[in-house]
Amino acid sequence: MTMSISITLDDDLGEELVAAVAGGNRSALVAQAIREYLDRRAVDAAAAWHASLTGEDAAAFAEFNAAW
Repeated sequence: MTMSISITLDDDLGEELVAAVAGGNRSALVAQAIREYLDRRAVDAAAAWHASLTGEDAAAFAEFNAAW
């Protein structure tokens, strides 16, 4: 699925974006930043869930991770 979004950047952020892409593809850079943000959110959510484990679940998780 392709989605189109419209965003307004303040002057400073706009200048940083132009400098970062150095004539390249701004859309690709923004898309990569969104992917990285969503990946971090997923990792943070997983870490919070793992931290919430108790009892047998926590023990099984610890045993699984011990091999790593």
